[in-house]
Amino acid sequence: MADDQNLAQRSFKAASWVLVFQFATQFIQLFLGICLARLLCPEDYGILGMLAIFWSISQMFIDGGFGSALIQKKEVTEEDYCSVFYYNLLLSFLFCFAMIAAAPWFADFYHQPILRRTIVVSAWTLPIGAVVSIHQKILQRSLRQGLNSFIGLVTLPISGGVALYLAWKGYGVWALVWQPVIAAICRSLLLIFFVRWTPKLIFSFSALKSLFGFGSKMLVSGLLDGIFSNLYSLVIGKCYDARLLGFYSRANSYANLWPHSVQGAIAGVLFPAFAKMQDDLTRLKAAFRRSLCMSIFVVVFPSYLLCTLSRPFIELVLNPRWLPCIPYWWMITSMVIFWPIHVLNLQLLKARGRSDLFLGLEIIKKLLALVSIAILIFFGLMPMLSFGIFSSALCAYLNSFFTGKELGYGLFRQLSDAAIYVILAVISCVLAWGAYVLIYPHSPWLGLIIPAAFGCLCYGGSNLLLKTDASTELIRLLIGRFPFLKKFLGRFAAQ
Repeated sequence: MADDQNLAQRSFKAASWVLVFQFATQFIQLFLGICLARLLCPEDYGILGMLAIFWSISQMFIDGGFGSALIQKKEVTEEDYCSVFYYNLLLSFLFCFAMIAAAPWFADFYHQPILRRTIVVSAWTLPIGAVVSIHQKILQRSLRQGLNSFIGLVTLPISGGVALYLAWKGYGVWALVWQPVIAAICRSLLLIFFVRWTPKLIFSFSALKSLFGFGSKMLVSGLLDGIFSNLYSLVIGKCYDARLLGFYSRANSYANLWPHSVQGAIAGVLFPAFAKMQDDLTRLKAAFRRSLCMSIFVVVFPSYLLCTLSRPFIELVLNPRWLPCIPYWWMITSMVIFWPIHVLNLQLLKARGRSDLFLGLEIIKKLLALVSIAILIFFGLMPMLSFGIFSSALCAYLNSFFTGKELGYGLFRQLSDAAIYVILAVISCVLAWGAYVLIYPHSPWLGLIIPAAFGCLCYGGSNLLLKTDASTELIRLLIGRFPFLKKFLGRFAAQ
């Protein structure tokens, strides 16, 4: 029991710092995104969307494969770290040069000559990220993900400032191309400074072999996910035009701004935490349920609220030329409820060492996406996104099958626990929409600010009044971390 409480407190400490830094990061990212959207045009973001597949693969090399195996493994040696480091570095250079060699082909494929140069620049994010891939895993294993998020917070204004300067000077898409490259360089330097790990001249094929069973499947799964998660961008860029891809990319970016970043941060904490209790199914089930409720509680409402107020947000903050992205924004946000279910169930599979099931699920889901796009491509983007909602629900069922079988906590029970937070989120957003309709015609800025504040008040207040599991658990953890809050929040933590 003491171990449970200690791990819970350590996980909460890590998650709390992650969320604080992530919230600040999202605020800065939103501000930078608004400024860039006012300076750039949809076609620039369309070009960026064509490059998304390369950045996705780059991120997979930093976070996936043998790096995941290092976190899942109970005991890790210096030999393991060094062997994975040199393997990742070699592989990153091979893929970097492969991307550069393939740049002319992609430029011809999309009929966009500028891709020849932008891909050459973007490809170098692979080796830059590989240099600090082990540093990130060391932070994750020690549940110090907060430092990782802090580094991201420091990096963002630097890379964003460079992007704003380039956009202001009229460099167009190059502002978006150089931003992640500068971010990767700054992040690498900061990780090297804070995580004092230096690779030794050690390499062992036997060390890689011990990680290969889990790591190789995670590597293939990451490649599949990196390719297929950007399949819509690939199809839109090829079959339609850069302008439509720009609208879709912006809609996808804003719809996933909060859920993907928060879930990614939470997953970075939960995977090592789950891995530490992988052999105790009772503890694992309890931790999984608490994590699911907390994730739904944190993720769904902000995403729904931002989507609800998307029109005044675009008209007042961005630029009316981005209004065509609203229907795509609504469709993508409809899938948000399933994201925490996807992420947590997959983290559980990884923690239990079932990379075989993880890979099998990824193959099934990607085949489903491929078939749906092949059938609906001729009907337009909206039908493809509509099918995406059904596909997301089906994938949630597939991802949760293992959890239901081993822990007795399948999709139906997960949705039952999530329902209260979704219902309260929808009601709060409806009330916020009503306030918008009443106020916006008379005072546009107040018609954006007051409904947003009112919706937050309704959602937070209703959770406290109903004493939902997530709000009660959050208050208890806060009181445990900051005892002085008991005077103000103690009555909400009581059952």
